[in-house]
Amino acid sequence: MITFIQELKMASETGRMSVSVTPEKQQKLDANASSLDRSRNWLVNQAIDHYLEIYDWRTKKIQERLDMASGKNVQFHSSDEVDAIINKFKT
Repeated sequence: MITFIQELKMASETGRMSVSVTPEKQQKLDANASSLDRSRNWLVNQAIDHYLEIYDWRTKKIQERLDMASGKNVQFHSSDEVDAIINKFKT
């Protein structure tokens, strides 16, 4: 568990930014942070970390698909061709 001293040290090693939220969001953040016995700052940083992780993963996957689509043996199909293939499975 991170102690108050560790949180202060981490805070001194980080940048600051300000975010405005509705009172309802702030109340929810405070309630969640309280239930976890953590600070609002810790909770918001966790949310940002998770968002950035997902964003990076998604960006990597998109780039992988774009790389695959630009390969030598790639075949593209018209929407009519795709519909015909799908219709084969419906019957």
